Amino acid sequence: MTDNADKNLEQNVEDSDKAPVEPKGTEETLRGSEVIHRLPLKDPPALVVLLDESGRYISANKAALEFFECDLVGLLGKEVSDLTARDFSKQQRDKLLLCTTPCTVEIDFLILGKRKRLSLNVVPSTLSGKKFVCAIGHDISENKRIETEKKKLEVQVKQDKERKAIRKLAGSIAHKINNLLTVIQGYASLMLMNIDSSHPHFEKLKGIESLVKDGADFTKQLLSFAGDGEYEVKATDLNEIIDKTVEMFGHHKTEIRIHRIYQKDTWTVEVNHGQIARVLLSLYLNASEAMPGGGELYLRTENVTLDEDYVKPFDVKPGNYVMISVTDTGVGMDEPTRQRIFEPFFTTKVTAGAGLGLASAYGLIKSHGGIITVHSKKGEGTTFYMYLPASKEEVRKEQEPVGGVLKGTETVLLVDDDETVIVIAGEIMESMGYKVLLARSGKEAIEVYKKNKDRIDMVVLDMVMPEMSGGEAYDRIKEINPNIKALLASGYSMDGQGQQILERGCNGYIQKPFNIEQLSHKLREILDN
Repeated sequence: MTDNADKNLEQNVEDSDKAPVEPKGTEETLRGSEVIHRLPLKDPPALVVLLDESGRYISANKAALEFFECDLVGLLGKEVSDLTARDFSKQQRDKLLLCTTPCTVEIDFLILGKRKRLSLNVVPSTLSGKKFVCAIGHDISENKRIETEKKKLEVQVKQDKERKAIRKLAGSIAHKINNLLTVIQGYASLMLMNIDSSHPHFEKLKGIESLVKDGADFTKQLLSFAGDGEYEVKATDLNEIIDKTVEMFGHHKTEIRIHRIYQKDTWTVEVNHGQIARVLLSLYLNASEAMPGGGELYLRTENVTLDEDYVKPFDVKPGNYVMISVTDTGVGMDEPTRQRIFEPFFTTKVTAGAGLGLASAYGLIKSHGGIITVHSKKGEGTTFYMYLPASKEEVRKEQEPVGGVLKGTETVLLVDDDETVIVIAGEIMESMGYKVLLARSGKEAIEVYKKNKDRIDMVVLDMVMPEMSGGEAYDRIKEINPNIKALLASGYSMDGQGQQILERGCNGYIQKPFNIEQLSHKLREILDN
């Protein structure tokens, strides 16, 4: 075999799904030919066949034998047209056997009554003066394509289940932590009611409240990852979302040094907090996988104006945008990988992960009317650029209730399956002057309400409970009294289910953990209207 032929053959084998350039194998004397060729014992995904100048098979690897559904003895000596479909043309045959430079040809075969198609990279070669053809190919049959897509879908379904399981676990953990924080906050609130600022424990108790607030902020980040964050879109400062998400990520990846480069006075954007947080966390995790030994992560924001020429390929409107860039100093990507990085089933991982996935990140940014692109080179790191349209709306900060604790004398039915929460919340309400009836499940709530419906002025119920949810309990109570006033409380954030309960008439929502001022204002807001 000539040196050039050797190089051509090796290059094509390398290009066909990373087959080894210098395969290790046993030396086989090929039947029907004096040609001696080394074929790999560990076959690559691509199939490989050798044809002599008359078009007879003189060797094949395992993948080829699986395609032709026969063993080596059954294949050797057959002429190529023996296995092709009837519409195999002379032009295809000539291209396969008479080409003088590497080329590609697609051929239909009829194997045991089944029509199959191969895409073959053909390399003409010679050995000891004898010509032969090395053809390296992939099965592109329709049934093979369907089988491949089916496998991809199966992998996707498995990944989706894993993601849902992890998010459900994260949501459950956040819910439990919020219940514990509610109890801690409750005890602090009760003690603060009976002391003034001169008391030696006053500052300590205020410190506990501050720590509860920090814990609540952390669980909000956890709920965002779990997909249980708020569904509403509102005017937002992106720098704040980045700060919250990177704080969560930084606790997990201490070997990565994080640099934040923010433009001051960035324009506001109207986004869903939970969804953008999940996109950012996905990009951080993607960066960490590219830097297994640690590295640098640069997060940058900038106000930019995109003209029509720039936005036209992305089908968005020109105008003002806020850019977020996420840059890592990791291994980078080659161009074929970079071009496919946002494809739904594409992954460079050996095993499937449970992250959001870049295809989902792409979809979420698009759903916000934005753009996401990537720049990367092998060995030079990666940068993701996100552009979200600027808004004229102003960011509204959540205001703490003013005016202290508001008291009342009405009767409230409190429903919660967590014993510690229901006890402390009931004690807090009683300290504000309310008469409190307790129910520790949805079913018990209905029974208590039936017996006391003439004196119950309002219901405060947990959203997530076993056997009967807060939403179902609310609907059953509403059947008894269509005018019932109700406040929904939960350790989860307001999600689709909670929003639906509000749309069915529930009067308000309060996020656990809440302090005594927040609860008192919510109660009066509903009872006085």
